[in-house]
Amino acid sequence: MEYVLTPLSLPFFITENYLLITALIPLLGAVVIFFTGKWPRVSNSVTVASSILLFIYACLCTLYWAYGDHSQFILMDFGNNLHISLKLESTGVVFSLLISFLWILTSVYAICYMQNNYPSNNYSNFLCFLSISISCAMFIAFSGDLLTTFVFYELLTVSTYPLVTYNATNESMIAGRYYFGVLFFSSLVLFFPVLGFLYSKFHTLDFVSGGIFKFDTSLVTFIAVCFVMLIYGVGKAALIPMHFWLPKAMVAPTPVSALLHAVAVVKSGVFIIIKVILYTFGTDNLQRFAQQSWFAGGWLPYAAGFTIIVASLIALKQKELKKLLAYSTVSQLSYIILFASIFSDLSARVAVFQLVCHAFAKITLFFIAGSIITKTGEKYVDRIHGIGRNMPITMAAFTIGALSMIGVPPAPTFWGKFLIFQAVFSSGNVALSVFVTLVLMISTILNAMYFLPIIYNAFFSKPSKNFFVKKTPIFLVLPPVITAVCTFIIFFSYQVIF
Repeated sequence: MEYVLTPLSLPFFITENYLLITALIPLLGAVVIFFTGKWPRVSNSVTVASSILLFIYACLCTLYWAYGDHSQFILMDFGNNLHISLKLESTGVVFSLLISFLWILTSVYAICYMQNNYPSNNYSNFLCFLSISISCAMFIAFSGDLLTTFVFYELLTVSTYPLVTYNATNESMIAGRYYFGVLFFSSLVLFFPVLGFLYSKFHTLDFVSGGIFKFDTSLVTFIAVCFVMLIYGVGKAALIPMHFWLPKAMVAPTPVSALLHAVAVVKSGVFIIIKVILYTFGTDNLQRFAQQSWFAGGWLPYAAGFTIIVASLIALKQKELKKLLAYSTVSQLSYIILFASIFSDLSARVAVFQLVCHAFAKITLFFIAGSIITKTGEKYVDRIHGIGRNMPITMAAFTIGALSMIGVPPAPTFWGKFLIFQAVFSSGNVALSVFVTLVLMISTILNAMYFLPIIYNAFFSKPSKNFFVKKTPIFLVLPPVITAVCTFIIFFSYQVIF
């Protein structure tokens, strides 16, 4: 007899609205943190407990989805097939698990970091907004339509603004204005109008496998305009010229940088782009439209490739470690967009795989940047020579993360590059194949040029100063070690994924 999973089969699900409950866990945690801010131990415990609970629920959601529940849950119905809804699909499953797992490590790291770097501050508000932003990211992962995605995309911007400006310095306030201005301008001027265009034309904004319309040559101009506006309307994906906010936001505390680059913000941007390619426009549709007109999607690989190279060149000139990592993020995000823009099922899977690999590697690097700042007070790469002798485990983890940025074994991003070659050469587009090959070769060399000297100087150069004065707290060491180990595991298990 076949067993059918029901809501009652899973005791953690109080009702059938399990996606809503899961996404609300961090928000409820934020409420408790807000009211217990006077007692740091309580708010710290609530932060870690809610992150663990979120991961448990995300795993159970995945189990429920695997048993075949792909139904759409309507939160608010405006009539005429327009609504706020939640629905779990394969990319959302991966993204929700990624967010929830990395939030556990980020919570532990953030608490320790704030205790050591802001000892006189009551940082409960910091933890509160951190939790709210995770809740917004989970709603984006579970969104069942483009309107829901837009709403929580905007709420994510609002909830992370206080984190970017947390230091309340003139520099952080200027960075906050850039952050708020660029992201809100792009979304309200470009993203939001597309919702109206698509709804008026196709009478739905739901995410549908294969897209919400069928290929029609009469739609070429309409789709070209909507596609351009939507891609650049998602400013969090940081395609040039929408990238300026990202390096400026590095004035925020390091846990915020880790959140921005690896867990919630920029990952939400590229996740949305992957999702609209798959479920709003459809890969087959975009591939055929691109053959009809270069402006109907054929430009995206070249825009992504341009961003990869330019951002890597700018990263070469950076002396501050966090800004170097920020420009590296701009470049690496465009790897994901480049892979998705091949417009095939394989390239979409590789893009999601690259998203996961980059998340683990980049959060490792930012965690370590924060550990170095906590231990030495230094943030410039030329002032941390020889630090690997005092922090061997930490800098070994940094090496793994850096190799992932370069894309060489034993980094799982190597498999991403290998598989994308298969996808692009099987597409039959010779010009695109040559372009992607050149971009990957040049960017690999550039990444090596700014990461390998850091590794070499950390282990083999004469120490810039005495780094043995202060001991690194264990909870600043353990999270990057765990993420580095996860990076190794992904490298050796990629065949299971593909």
